[in-house]
Amino acid sequence: MIEMTTNRIEGLLDINWEQVIDYGISLLITILVTYLILYVVRLLIAQFFRRTNFISEKKEQTIESVVKNTSHYLAFFIIVLAALRPFVDIKDILVAGGVIGIVVGLGAQKIMTDILAGFFMIFEEQFQRGDFVHINGELEGGTIEDLGFRVVKVRLLNGKLMTVPNGEIRKVENGNVEKRRIFESVIVSFKENPSRIENLLQEVCNDLNEHHKQYLKKDPITGEYVEVYQVHGLSSLDVSPLGYRFSIKATVSDDYYLVAAQQTKKRLAQKIYDEKILMPTQQVVLQQTEREYEQ
Repeated sequence: MIEMTTNRIEGLLDINWEQVIDYGISLLITILVTYLILYVVRLLIAQFFRRTNFISEKKEQTIESVVKNTSHYLAFFIIVLAALRPFVDIKDILVAGGVIGIVVGLGAQKIMTDILAGFFMIFEEQFQRGDFVHINGELEGGTIEDLGFRVVKVRLLNGKLMTVPNGEIRKVENGNVEKRRIFESVIVSFKENPSRIENLLQEVCNDLNEHHKQYLKKDPITGEYVEVYQVHGLSSLDVSPLGYRFSIKATVSDDYYLVAAQQTKKRLAQKIYDEKILMPTQQVVLQQTEREYEQ
């Protein structure tokens, strides 16, 4: 019994270290060559886009993002096959692929849903890398930072990174379709003269048109501005029980929307302060009960 156990231990320890070293070197070379090829392909694509102007910059960034994410999955698949090759015949893996595919497919339906949804979203160009979007009614919204066949990564305005599986995206509000409209409003007191407010807002628009020339969207054919800053006017009398609501509007290039919108808000706020425009006030009336009054 002792002799049999000893023979088994010796059999387990009888390792052909030469084959192990060859296997390790072969796997290491496969990993290095795989990542080197993928790196060269991605580098060539990036250099090609830098030297040409066939497509827009956002489409170039989207393609680079998709290639980057897809290459990770491809590299993993190649390395796994290389690691299994000494132990399992590749033909056997391909023959068994049908059965394995059924088993894996039952447990990976969500992943396949995400991949199919990502495929259609990318090729239908519902959004691209760099677009400002609201996904599934997200109030803050954010910028598409990374785009792949399985997930979308969105950098929210608060700086957090939100990762959304493609299959869970039900509704997308895309604010970057070549142009975007700035529509800013201000509510003033009913005691203010509407004509005065409109004139002051026109002054703000004139100032913005002077300083935001590079932000305003131009027609590619005529070269004219699509829509300069202008007073939209009195939006509604019943929008608020506290005052009048006035708005200004303009159409800017989507790349400059966030900067233009922030500066527009700042100039509006400064104008309100400088001109001492009366803002709406809310009065709270406190009523005492008869019993409290008697006490």
